[in-house]
Amino acid sequence: MSDSTIDRRQFISTGLGLAAALTPAGVRAQGANDRIGIGVIGCGSRGNYLLGETLAAGGDQVDIVALADVWSVARDTMADRLGTQGRPRPELFARYGDLLAMPQVDAVIIATPDFAHPGVLVDAIKAGKDAFVEKPLCARLEDAVAAVDAVTGSSRVVQVGTQRRSSARFQAAAEYVRSGALGPICKIETAWNRNVPSWARPIDDVRAEDVDWEQFQMYLERRPFDPVRFRSWQWFYQQTTGLVGLLGSHLIDVAQWFMDDPLPTSAVALGGRYTWKDGREISDTAEYVLEYPKGWLLTFSSRLGSGPETDYTVFYGKTRTLDTRDWVSRPADNKRPAGAEDLTLPAAGEERSHVGNWLDCLRSRAQPHAPIAVGYSHAVACCLAREAERTGRRMRYDPAARKIVADVERS
Repeated sequence: MSDSTIDRRQFISTGLGLAAALTPAGVRAQGANDRIGIGVIGCGSRGNYLLGETLAAGGDQVDIVALADVWSVARDTMADRLGTQGRPRPELFARYGDLLAMPQVDAVIIATPDFAHPGVLVDAIKAGKDAFVEKPLCARLEDAVAAVDAVTGSSRVVQVGTQRRSSARFQAAAEYVRSGALGPICKIETAWNRNVPSWARPIDDVRAEDVDWEQFQMYLERRPFDPVRFRSWQWFYQQTTGLVGLLGSHLIDVAQWFMDDPLPTSAVALGGRYTWKDGREISDTAEYVLEYPKGWLLTFSSRLGSGPETDYTVFYGKTRTLDTRDWVSRPADNKRPAGAEDLTLPAAGEERSHVGNWLDCLRSRAQPHAPIAVGYSHAVACCLAREAERTGRRMRYDPAARKIVADVERS
């Protein structure tokens, strides 16, 4: 058995059909010397991560002109961070609408809780701003539909935060899988496991007077101020899709991308709270199975009660299998033939970050690696799987109505 390395070929982005319609002719491209005014909406951990990516990729060609967060502590902390880097203190707002009203803001980074992503995005598009929106795209599918419609009818550049789309290694692997080297693929297995009570956050420093609780709740059922729902918002199904969205969306996106099969037809799921009895609603352990039009299954497995932490995607083809844990393509024969080779896909070379790709597209007005159609496809998968878990039934996606419906009972 010998090892060999597949020559890396340049990846050519194909999009998902809808993406081609998102950049109409006649949009003015920014000049090479134009500075881009950025507003950050959501100043928590993801917002800070994306801020760092923006400063690293944009350098002195971007200005962080405004920050919006419902929690004064978060927005003040991010503003202080910019000050320590010698950057001017941005305008600070509790309500993102005030930030969107600023003419100095050309584009926004949306790093709010999941349920707010699509609503903020729609408002940003209406305000004429380009946007980078974190994944998963939504907590309710109807909100993702509204976001797709808003972006499709505009000339705005929108990047969704499934950053593996900008990885040179994943791009090369996508081309390899699409070449047919694995043979017909019957199943893609994905998993993300860890041994921690994910999204449990301290609330000792949270005071009601520091939080715009009404703005935080957006369309949610009105409740008295609850610091747990505020800080550990990922625990609650009104506010997220649970494990399949919080962790699975990245891996599901990879599978759908590589297979060029973006919208699942049905899903089943089981899950529960078996380890962490801490007040969360979402499962800490779950299994999901999704079916796709081209005739293959995707499984996503996640547990928070046993490590070590790992995430992976395995492509099972009739000829070969590919495992992203070691990037080795192996023969899929029941008995390994003599001379059968394991093929190691090459490591990534120098590459542009996902945020950097977005910034480049703000100037060129080209489509980024993860346009809104990509976000919608993972939104369908995550909402479909979440509903299957919630109801205990097989659920289907109706592409004509863009809705999730219960499977018809079979006699």
